Amino acid sequence: MNKESDQFEEPVKKLPQLAGDEAEEVDSASRMGDFQEDDFEDDGTTAQERSYDVPGPAWQGYVFASLPVVACMFGAGRESWSKGSITLLLALVLIFFAPKRKLPPIALFGLLGAVLAPLLSFLPANWLFKSPAWQTTLVQDWDIHLSKTLTPQAAVTMEAWLFFATCIAWLAWCLTRGFSDRQRRAMIQILTFGGILLCLLSILEGTKSIHIPWWPRNPLEWGNAFGPFANRNHISSLAAMTCVLCAATGFDAHRRKSRLWIPCLLGFIPPVICIFMNSSRAGLILLFFGMTAWFGTVAMRRGFLQKLAVSTSLVFIISTLLVMSGGNVSKRLTEGGIAHFTSDKGRGSLFVESLKMTLDSPWTGIGLGNFEAVFPQFSALSATRFRFLHPESDLLWLLSEGGLLTVLPALLLLSWIFLSTGPWYGKKKKHKSGMQDRRLRNAAAIVFGLGAIHGLGDVPNHGLGYALFMALLAGIAIRPRRLPSASGMPQRLAFRLGGVMLLALGAAWTAIALGHPVLPGSSAANALRSRAVKLADSGSPAGALPLMDQAIEMAPMDFRYYYERACLRLRLGQPKEVALLDFSRSRVLDPTYAMTCYTEGLFWLDFDPQYAVVGWRELLRRYPEAAPGNYQQMLGYSYQHPELREPLWTLATTSELKFEFLRSVQTRDEFDRCLKSLLVQQPDLRGLDPEQRKNLFSMWYQYGNQEALITALETNRKWQEDGWRTLAEHYARNSDFQRACQTAIPFLPSVIRTAPGTSTNIAALERALLYNPTDVRSGIDLFQAQKTQGDIDGALRTLEKAAAFPNAPAYVRQEIATLYMMKQDFRRAWENLREAMQKP
Repeated sequence: MNKESDQFEEPVKKLPQLAGDEAEEVDSASRMGDFQEDDFEDDGTTAQERSYDVPGPAWQGYVFASLPVVACMFGAGRESWSKGSITLLLALVLIFFAPKRKLPPIALFGLLGAVLAPLLSFLPANWLFKSPAWQTTLVQDWDIHLSKTLTPQAAVTMEAWLFFATCIAWLAWCLTRGFSDRQRRAMIQILTFGGILLCLLSILEGTKSIHIPWWPRNPLEWGNAFGPFANRNHISSLAAMTCVLCAATGFDAHRRKSRLWIPCLLGFIPPVICIFMNSSRAGLILLFFGMTAWFGTVAMRRGFLQKLAVSTSLVFIISTLLVMSGGNVSKRLTEGGIAHFTSDKGRGSLFVESLKMTLDSPWTGIGLGNFEAVFPQFSALSATRFRFLHPESDLLWLLSEGGLLTVLPALLLLSWIFLSTGPWYGKKKKHKSGMQDRRLRNAAAIVFGLGAIHGLGDVPNHGLGYALFMALLAGIAIRPRRLPSASGMPQRLAFRLGGVMLLALGAAWTAIALGHPVLPGSSAANALRSRAVKLADSGSPAGALPLMDQAIEMAPMDFRYYYERACLRLRLGQPKEVALLDFSRSRVLDPTYAMTCYTEGLFWLDFDPQYAVVGWRELLRRYPEAAPGNYQQMLGYSYQHPELREPLWTLATTSELKFEFLRSVQTRDEFDRCLKSLLVQQPDLRGLDPEQRKNLFSMWYQYGNQEALITALETNRKWQEDGWRTLAEHYARNSDFQRACQTAIPFLPSVIRTAPGTSTNIAALERALLYNPTDVRSGIDLFQAQKTQGDIDGALRTLEKAAAFPNAPAYVRQEIATLYMMKQDFRRAWENLREAMQKP
């Protein structure tokens, strides 16, 4: 036996006897003959290898697992107060519960490499690379004061690195703490029931049964939330993970003759309901694969038929749930497909654009915390009504912000974690030791894998609450023999020192939440911005402006801050050019987002309306598909501000916009000038649809040169298709009713006559109509018989009576007009045609 095994031989001899419930469980199971074939399957460990389990009381496991559950419950670390509170709790754990194991060199290298590599972005920008063109433009052309480091926002990156280091510190502690089997069972149980509780609260809050005010909610920036996370997709994956934990905990309880399996079985209900209420595709897929993997490692060991039966049952269960959900999830599974994935609004295009941005600085990235600010400088995606806050992938996010020097050690560490969770199947040996613990570790590894897979297509692991949950699962899943060396005093001291530093960091975030920006970064900048907005709304813009200046110093690439500072400058009466420069900076920092361009114009109306056109021009350029509607709203303000008429006309660069402007004119001179410009640009009015051309001819006749319009309509057959009403009305106004009728008839709908009746006896048909005075069919039969026999006057009288019936056919007025034209009474024919023209 080598020295390493000798080192752990003595503790094995001193391990205490099984006490209380555990000894009773083993004895009871032995007496009852409960051992089955798979009970004798060993996990491949010897007695020496099982000695790597470090003894520890179960209550510590409850404490450790409660931390990620509490973190998810109270804001998930999204806002400053939540980050501060969670970090303080995490610091206390690191201080009072030092790690007991030591990481092997390969895992230690991956851990230290991942946490230290992002610090390379603080190197001076002129040491390694030439500044990107966009960065040079912002600094030289727009006088935006960026950091002179590889990261353009040093304060933002520093806070993001501290957040990242906090998560890495917790992961390192979870991997090296050295949990006992009782602690692992306790932690799995807490994570299981904590997940059930989170899903249950999410359902109640989603149905408006309760309101949890501290859960992160910001629909304008994060969209409609569901559950305790800012991103509604994350609760669905947590629900899928909870289902696997419920299965593992319930199975373990059943094998130990504990009634805990009953609440575990019932605990499946809230997570599944949560997935289907949220219409989550990712949650459903993770649920299917997670349960399949768990069945494969636990319940399907003996034969092909059993595997087939369990797999088929699982498929039927998922199909039944799809039907019960009312089709919402199934629709989301099929909607869009590959076409949507690769579209401008799909994730595929976002992945490609993120990779293109990464090529600009592949090794060090753009600096942690900078994706939201820097991505618009690279992206060619259309994002007019929303902004890309992240690349929809944990891996791509880490790659773009931290670079390959951060991703490669992180992947090395992740690979070690996965390799250290096996073996999944063991040899058959006649002892039960370690089987139950191995099942729980396998379940933790499966759940950890689900979270990692979800991270490839979403960003759950970038949230503090979810990250703590995942790190603890990794610590539970690690096989004890993979950590053979005990920790030394320097390692325990380092973790306690790290806990003290986390205390200071948690206190700093808490202070920011209380209004004291002691830690420069995005959190402090947001806090300063919130204070400035409140001061401005309370009537103190002078006090708000210095706060906004401080926020811009900390986060110089946040376009919102320049927009709000420009508004403050106008309210304080500062030069308009200075305010316009800040508005322009806001627009250049996000060249695709369009909504602030419109509100910028609205704000200028109270100070200098002519400047409103600057932002509105950019809005029409960025959001062309909604240009007509937005342009109509702009024209509405021109009635209150007549000086806007001429500048707004310069914005009408398309036929559609020129038409919208023509709709708002009220004088003949303005109409003629604008119409001439439209006809020069589009002589055949190709840019307008038929309804717009129809309205244009009507306006032309009302405000413009009538003779020119009539001449054009008479000579242009294509224009007549949309302007025949105007032309016919013109003839009627000039008492030329014959030409009015001749113009209108070819464009009216074809008359679809009712089939004539079999009877031609006019007297009989008159009696039938007399007995049934509201019977349209009798009236039509009488009219047709009278017309056939040449009684035009009688047919006219009959049709005029039938026209008054509530259910008279649509062609009646056209038939009356035709009869009047046969009698050469074109005036009355036109009157009836006008009524026919007004019907849809």
